Amino acid sequence: MLKQISIAFTILVLSINIVYAGCGSCNVLKSKPISQTGDYVLVEKINKNGVVEGNVLASCGMCNFGMKNKNKCSLAIKIGESVFDVKGTSIDDHGDSHAEDGFCNAVRVAKVTGKIKKNKFYSSSLVLKINK
Repeated sequence: MLKQISIAFTILVLSINIVYAGCGSCNVLKSKPISQTGDYVLVEKINKNGVVEGNVLASCGMCNFGMKNKNKCSLAIKIGESVFDVKGTSIDDHGDSHAEDGFCNAVRVAKVTGKIKKNKFYSSSLVLKINK
C-alpha cells in the first residue's frame, strides 16, 4: 500500500512539472527581460472597431507577459495593460525566439496592423522596430 502511494505521488509531481515547465529553453521565472523599447509612442487603447495600427510591445506571452499558454512559447502583443496572442505570424517568423534579443529574452517594439477579435490579435503586418 505504501509503495502504491509513493508511486502515485511521484507520478503526480512529475505530471505537474511537465504541465508547468515551459518550453525548456526559456527562463520563465526571470525577473526582468531585456527591454528594447526605445522612445517609441505606443498604442495604448483599442479602437471600438478593434482595428490596431501603430507601435506596440511584442514578446513571448508566456516568458515575458505572464500569459498562461500551457507549456508553449507564443508571440503576443501588449496594448496598455492588456496582452493578446498573435495570429497570422508566429514567434519564430521574426528570428530565433531564444536568441539574446529574441522574444523569449526581450520585449521589442513592433509596428503592427491588424484587428482584435475574441481577445486575439489577427495580424495583417508585424514589423520589428530597430532601436533608435
